[in-house]
Amino acid sequence: MAADILAVPTTLSMEEDDIDLLRRSLDMPGLPYVDFSAQHERAQALARWPLLAELERAELEQRR
Repeated sequence: MAADILAVPTTLSMEEDDIDLLRRSLDMPGLPYVDFSAQHERAQALARWPLLAELERAELEQRR
């Protein structure tokens, strides 16, 4: 399986992750979380670099 070149790396350990702490304190391990700032940065990168956007489209088509 090819690595996802557009994945946002995780920078916090599980102990430092506020969202993980919230999930555990609420006893809701499946609580969804969306990092809107990372999505915004990714969209900006795709707009800035057309080749990157084309690579993403090709990867999505390959998965189908």
